[in-house]
Parts: sequence; C-alpha cells; structure tokens
Amino acid sequence: MTGAGLRQLGRPDDPTTVAVDAGTTVVSGAPLAPADEPSAPAAPTPRRDTTVFPGFDGLRAIAALLVVVVHAGFMTTLTLRSSLGPYAARAEIGVAVFFLISGFLLYRPFVARHLALADRGGGRDVPEVGGFLLRRFMRIVPLYWLVFVISLVVVTDKMIVANVRGLLECLLFVQGYRQSWALQGLTQAWTLDVEVAFYLFVPLYAWLLGRRVRAPRTQLWLELTGVAALYLLGTLVHWRMIGTDSGLADGWSVWLPVWWDLFSLGMFLAVVSAWYGRQGRHPRWSTLPFSGTICWLLAAVCYWVASKKIGLPLWPIYDATVRTDLGKHLFYGLFGFFLLLPVVFGPQRRGVVRRFLASRVMTFLGSISYGIYLWHQTVIDVVMARSGWKIWQVSFAPLFAVVLVITVALSTLTYYLVERPCQNLARDWARRWKNRPRRGRAATAASAPVAASEAAPHPVVAGAHGPVVVAQGRPAPLPAPASAAAPVTGSTRGVTAGRALDETTIPPLPEPHQPDRIGRQDSAGGRFGPGDRP
Repeated sequence: MTGAGLRQLGRPDDPTTVAVDAGTTVVSGAPLAPADEPSAPAAPTPRRDTTVFPGFDGLRAIAALLVVVVHAGFMTTLTLRSSLGPYAARAEIGVAVFFLISGFLLYRPFVARHLALADRGGGRDVPEVGGFLLRRFMRIVPLYWLVFVISLVVVTDKMIVANVRGLLECLLFVQGYRQSWALQGLTQAWTLDVEVAFYLFVPLYAWLLGRRVRAPRTQLWLELTGVAALYLLGTLVHWRMIGTDSGLADGWSVWLPVWWDLFSLGMFLAVVSAWYGRQGRHPRWSTLPFSGTICWLLAAVCYWVASKKIGLPLWPIYDATVRTDLGKHLFYGLFGFFLLLPVVFGPQRRGVVRRFLASRVMTFLGSISYGIYLWHQTVIDVVMARSGWKIWQVSFAPLFAVVLVITVALSTLTYYLVERPCQNLARDWARRWKNRPRRGRAATAASAPVAASEAAPHPVVAGAHGPVVVAQGRPAPLPAPASAAAPVTGSTRGVTAGRALDETTIPPLPEPHQPDRIGRQDSAGGRFGPGDRP
C-alpha cells in the first residue's frame, strides 16, 4: 500500500492510533491468476490494530509514587497527626491502579486476537502460553529476588524472615496467603502474590473465551459478559471472605478471586479498546475538549469518597467490615477506571492530562516504577535508622524527599543493570520458544502448496505477510517458504517509531503476546506494573 493509502487509513490527528494493512487486509485487488479467468471479489476485511498507549508509563509513575506516599506518610506526622491523614492513608489506592493496568495491558492482546479471528470467519485460538510466562517471569522475578536478598541483609530486623521456610514462602510468592506467613519479607510484595496468580489465570481465561471464536459482535458480547461475570464473582467471593478467619481465607485476603473486580475493570477497558482499535477509531466522547480532565475530576471525587465517606481507618491493618471493604474495592476500582480512561481512549496528543502522562519525566519515572515499588520500603527503614528521626515525630516533606531521591537512584541503577537486560533476554527466549520445532510442522508445510494449487483459480493478491488467496469471500495466507523468517513490516516500525513492541504497543496479528515494555523501549507489565505491577 502506498504512503498516501496508509495516511488515508490512519488518523493523522492521532499518531497513537493508526490502522495499517496486514495479512488480514487485501492490499491489491489485481489477481495474479490469468487475465481471462474471472476473479472472485474480495470481501472487505478489517484493518489491523496497532494501537499505542504512550500514557501508561505516566500512570505507573503515579501509582508507584502513591505507594511511597502511604508508607512514608505513616512514618511521619502526616497520616496520624494532620488533617490530610485520611488522604495520605488512602494513597494505597496506587495498588488498585496497578491491578487495573495489568488487567488492561495483559488481556488486550488476547481479546484483540479473538476479534481478529472473528473477523476472519471464526476459528479457535490457542494462546502461546510459554512465551507469555517466560516474559512475565523475567519481568518481576530477577529484580524482586535481588531487592529481597539485599533488603534481608541490610534491614534484617525489619524483614522478619525467621527460617528457611519463610525464605521460600517469600521467594515463591506465597507469603501472603496465610496469616502465619504474612508480614514477612518485603511487606509491599503481597501484591506480587496476586499479580503472579493473575499471570497464570489470564491465559486460561483467554483460552476459554477463544475456544470457539464467533461472529465479531457475538464475540464482543461474550467478552463483555465474561468480564462482567468476573467482576460479580470476585465481589461475591470477597463478600464471603470478609471477616473469615478459618479455612483457606484465614483472615488474609491475598487471593486472586478477591481482586478479580479490579482486574476485570482493566479487562473491560481492554475489550472496548480492542473493539474500537479494530475499526481504527475512538469513542466520540474521548475526542471532546477536556474529556481527559473531566475523567480525572471524577477520579478525584472517587478518591475523596474513599478517604472521607466510607469509614476506612488510618491504620494500614485493621479488622474489615462489609461496608468498609466492599466500599474500598468499589471506589478504589472507580478511581483507577477514570484515571485510565484518557490513556486508553482519545487522541493521545490532545489535552493536558495525556500530554502530562507522556512527558519525559513521567515516562522516565514510569519506566523505573517497578524498582521504586520494590526499593522504597527498604530505603525508608534505612533512612529512619541512620538519620535519627523518630517515627511519628518527623515531618513528611524531608523524609519523602530523601527517600524519593535515594529510591529513584537505586531504581535507575537496577533498571539498566537488571530490568532491561532481563527483558532483552526474555524476548530472545520467548522468540526461540515460539519458533521451536514442532511435530507435524514439516508435514503441514509440505502438503500446503498442493492444497493451495488445487484451490485455483482463486485470485491471489499481495499481503503484508505474504501472498493471500481470496477464497469464499475471505483471504487466507499462503504458506511462507520454510527458510523465510517471520517478517517485521515497515508499517509496524513506523507506528512504533523504532521502539520494541510491548504491552503498551498492542501487537499485530498473528502475535497474541509480544515482549513486555520497560519505559520507552521495553516494559513494565506491566511492564509489570507493580501491578505491569502491584
């Protein structure tokens, strides 16, 4: 397709949402069959979804900084001895933002693939789980283990890891599942237990909804019904576990089903975003002036209600009631929902909110946000021990400033020395896993050309991923030569501006899983967020 054609398919006012040609699009209507043979008309096919979300790093930065505020605030006079205490205590809401980010970024490639298969006429989708889990493992485990070991040596008295069993519980992400295991190691790492469980859950959930891909609108309603059921089921499980101090719950609700409501809100945004992305357009409301600002004002209202109106205490650990815990999940989820809306929908170069989130400072902080999330509590403990400051007597501003500077420095160092190399390695491993020899592949490749030749005189047209045969109104890709490597289209390079594909750059078909993203190059859940991250 010519450059002019690409510009017509795209949206020149919004470079973050571009519809380009792909293997599902007929690039040329001229058949390669003999001219005297009638050519079957090619049915219109959907555009390729290559949507970029530049604001997610900024969201991760906000979520990580909120978590630093809640922990630093509790050590100072801010939370317990000032009028701003309720707002400081509710800064834990950053965890909910991380969960919504993970729900959106990790599920969107799956639902985009489901809809693309539906556009092609149905079929079955089998997720490539191996590469997905490899990238997830390398995204969170190496840095977590490093910070855990260093923290254990530096602040042993604060870590409370009494024996080898406790050490294994922390390293294997299970320390949050029982009261007797909890509150050891990195106290903020309980969210990683939930994240790891979600990583194992989301491919299974995607496989269940993709076992039989239906017509596009039917598949859309199935996806929406699925996330709604997940939200309601999570709320029901949470309600039944509130106040339970026996059985599996054991009074400690670090179980994935309890948090399904938050993840499902992000997954809902993923479904709607994928539906609009396949059409190359935005919801009308998201293009209106000040739409992003209005969304954030609604998020601020939800934060205020959570802080002042539902009776949540200032202490970080408390005996939950139905009203406080369900209200907390509801308004924390709504806060994250409205916070994400301008980043998911709308022209990403318009509005103060979107430009702020995509700014260099926010992008940088977002790229190191996993390190910020992991390092900050250890830094707080060391600063309090070495400075002579007393708990609940020091002012918030000096402690927060010192902690933030040291944490950002450590996070930057480990980002370049640990996170980025691990992500590069994970991409290489995932690529090798995907291209590993499989039984029956050679036989299929040998028999496919014969079957294709018997299908003549169907017209053949050029596609971005090789020849396309138009048969029965749908294009079907011919097999590529065995020696041909999987191509990377020039149009994809143009969309990502030379950046590696990641979870904030929704990948083209047929890849359901692409390398995670760290900052501008690679990712965070996510990049893992502490919620690509807790």
